[in-house]
Amino acid sequence: MRIDISEIIKTPGAKIAIDETGTIEDINDIYGLISVTGPVVFKGSLININGILSLNGKALCTYETQCDICGEKITSKLQTDIDEDLIKEQTENINDDQFVYKDNYLVLDKILSDIIVLNLPMSHRCSDKCGIICSGCGKPVTGTRCGCKDEQPIDPRLAVLKKLINDDTEN
Repeated sequence: MRIDISEIIKTPGAKIAIDETGTIEDINDIYGLISVTGPVVFKGSLININGILSLNGKALCTYETQCDICGEKITSKLQTDIDEDLIKEQTENINDDQFVYKDNYLVLDKILSDIIVLNLPMSHRCSDKCGIICSGCGKPVTGTRCGCKDEQPIDPRLAVLKKLINDDTEN
């Protein structure tokens, strides 16, 4: 998504409205688990504040991932606010966390992809009722058992605790 900013870069206080929709290639595979499946929609404005361009608005996208509990495929929407200051590329002392514009154009792809990735939820669940899946039988584990006829496996890190419980009941 490329925006012509030639109208506002030389006039302090100038403002343009932005309503863009496009596909961003950088966010098709995020961490190997998440991919933005549709176009990214951005609606907002760009204001020249004494040579610094202020980008404000909302970005909306649809993404696919998997449930952290059961592994089922999930499709979800993300809407995030954007409030970023952009400086001219030739400016010295540019920090790594600042976005830049070059010449008379602003490319929104990098800005939108960075902000979308930073605002994705840390965990995903297919539903509030989703439970842990038994590795033995593949059925959801309820409060007590999963339905396996096999003895429930004990986490090796907790085996010492079971020994303490057994020793305590024998006395």
